[in-house]
Parts: sequence; structure tokens; C-alpha cells
Amino acid sequence: MTVIDIHTKTEIAPAQMRLWTHDLALATRVATAPGLVRTGAGRWDETRTPVMPLSMESAYAEPALLRDIGARGARFARELDVDVVVGAETAGVPLAAAVSLSAGVPFAFVRKPGYRGHEPDEPPVRGADVAGKRVLLVDDAVASGTSVERFSASLAGAGAEVVGVFVLVDMREVEDTVTDLAATLPTESVTTYMEVLALATANGLIDPAVHELIVDAIVNRWSDDDPRWDLLGMAA
Repeated sequence: MTVIDIHTKTEIAPAQMRLWTHDLALATRVATAPGLVRTGAGRWDETRTPVMPLSMESAYAEPALLRDIGARGARFARELDVDVVVGAETAGVPLAAAVSLSAGVPFAFVRKPGYRGHEPDEPPVRGADVAGKRVLLVDDAVASGTSVERFSASLAGAGAEVVGVFVLVDMREVEDTVTDLAATLPTESVTTYMEVLALATANGLIDPAVHELIVDAIVNRWSDDDPRWDLLGMAA
């Protein structure tokens, strides 16, 4: 059977089709990981949002899933020919370790600037030497891109060149603005925020009526005083 890409109007090669199917299966496993999706009206990045922050670390609980996520990141690391895989503190660290193990590339992690409990003279990067190296920054998610900028600045200060970003969930599609760096750096993800919602709904984790309200709230940017927030709260 011939499969056509509806965007480019070109035929999808069998190998590409297998890869796409594999990636969709992985995204589904992430979206349905126990505890990852929590419905209800909450707050995220100081603004009201219909779905509370996803519990990203829930995807790390199952060893087989973490291994396969790491393999997906390793594929991207090889495409970029990176020298070091660097995890962003804190949720990016275990994910980066999985990517490093799968890719066979040295591992390091970069401290979160100003993180509570750090000593004033702590080095910003621990693990493999990143000076003069091409590095892949790994985190649980990317949204507005401010974290990418901060971590990239720390790595640049240590002499590294950040050539790409790998995340579990790409949330840039629901942000009002995205930093220039986050918009231009090569970025790969296992899934996106909207895809997580769709896959969770398709697999019975979110009621279809709730999903419809969630998407409407995101796409149409409900104001904080929109009365439909109460409707969403009752539906959830």
C-alpha cells in the first residue's frame, strides 16, 4: 500500500513509515504512563491552564520505557554528531543518562542557575568535560525557552557548543512567545503537549468532552475570568 504525506504530497518510504509508526507508539506509551497526565484547571508558568503540569518523571518509572526514550534521544544525538550528552538539572538528568547509555556518548549535567542548596563555588557542569565539545542539551520539556537559554549560557561559559535540544515533551505550541534560541536550535521531542492530550484521550485517560474544553482553552486563550473554567472543573 502506498502512503502519501498530506503536507508534502510525496510518497512515504516504507522505512520512514516504520520509523513514524515506532515514534507514534513511543509517544503513546509516554502519554499513557501512569501519573503523567493530571486533568483539572491549574496554573503553569504563572498563567491559568486547563491541564496541570505533566508529571514528566512518571515516564521514567518503567525501565523499558526509559530505555526506549533514551534510544530515541540517541538517534538524534548521532544525527547531530555530538561529543557529550548533557542533562539539565533536575528532570533532564535521568533522561540524559539514558540517552548517553544508548548512544555510547559521554554524559554530563548542568546545574540549574540559582537552584536552592547549591554552594556558591560549585561548578556549573559536572561529569564529562564539555570545553570545546559539541553537546546535546537534554531536558524533560521545552516551553517558552527561557530554561534553554539559561542552561545554554552556563554551558557556553564552560566552553561548550550547544548544537541541539532533546526533550520528552515539546510545549512550545501552547506558549504565547518563545525565545529566539529555543526557536532556532535543532530540537527533537518524543511527543508534544497537544499530542499527549490527544493520545491520552484516545486511550481513555481523558474524557472526550474534557479534551474538547482543554483544546478550546489552549487554542482560543481563555482569559482568567472566563466562566468556562468552572465548566471545565466540573467536567474533570
